Amino acid sequence: MSHEENDAVTVINRAFKSNGDVYWLKSPLQANGKTYPAGTYFVSASALPVLQKSAADLGINFVGVASRPADATKVSSKRIALYDQYGGSMPSGWTRLEFENFEIPYEVVYPTDLDAGNLKSKFDVLILPSGAQIRGAGGPAGFGARGGGGGGGGRGGAPIPAEFQKMQGTLTPETTLPQLKQFLNDGGTIITVGSATSLGYALNLPIENHLLVRAPGQADRALAGEEYYVPGSILRVAVDNTAPVAAGMPAQADVFFDNSPVFRLKPDANAKGVKAVAWFDSAAPLRSGWAWGQNYLEGGAAILEANYGKGKVYMFGPEITFRGQPHGTFKFLFNGIYAPTNPTAAIVP
Repeated sequence: MSHEENDAVTVINRAFKSNGDVYWLKSPLQANGKTYPAGTYFVSASALPVLQKSAADLGINFVGVASRPADATKVSSKRIALYDQYGGSMPSGWTRLEFENFEIPYEVVYPTDLDAGNLKSKFDVLILPSGAQIRGAGGPAGFGARGGGGGGGGRGGAPIPAEFQKMQGTLTPETTLPQLKQFLNDGGTIITVGSATSLGYALNLPIENHLLVRAPGQADRALAGEEYYVPGSILRVAVDNTAPVAAGMPAQADVFFDNSPVFRLKPDANAKGVKAVAWFDSAAPLRSGWAWGQNYLEGGAAILEANYGKGKVYMFGPEITFRGQPHGTFKFLFNGIYAPTNPTAAIVP
């Protein structure tokens, strides 16, 4: 089954529910005169009723092969935690809709759930949507001013009903960050979007803010609003679609960008298991909208992946799930959940 269709993730979740086996091909496969690239899904024949139903109601195509390729990696269902907050996070709510539309099981968690620890015994993947930030834990000044939504307490001093009290709290460097680090050390995956990518700074990953003015003999300084402003626009990025998290993506992709984070890798990033998955390879990436000073984006990384302990961190600067609209970048989220991970070089906490 091709990885290019978003509904492929619906099929694999249906297969999981029917106890079918799903594999991720690590090498290209020739079948019926067509080459299927690495990342193609292989679903066992035991899930045939699921495949037949999916072909009928989703329009997904399947090609039968005589046997499973030897280097295929088995993919398993995941225990997914999706962060939310008291008062409601709009990005989290839209992510819920995507999960429900694509039949991805999940559980909503709040700051107190994360602070309770022992996360790896409960979850395999944690999603931190835009706005889910550990305040005061690092990152560029003004990092993540957008993407939150919701409130943090009772309105006008009114008491909070008992059933909602568990939703209170904030993500803190003192309590939450150690639990997230332990989750990664234990082999968990954390997916961050938009302003939530500030977690990378809190984890001391070898990254810097790309959107600075750097001049010989002068201190780096932040770009002024008169120099750079890119709100709610469509930009084009180059994509390393050989990376599992980018499987099924084209080599050039359009992303929704709302003054989003842009990263610069430090010289030791590759040795520490941190690499760019998507980046701005042009001084004029604007496709639609407004991009003042867009030339400053050139060379900056839009999406990063990092090995941390036994786990994985994905940092999606652009709003890859914005209000359920950018279907062309949903696969980044889906792959972040299900792609096989095998960290070699990694940050050692």
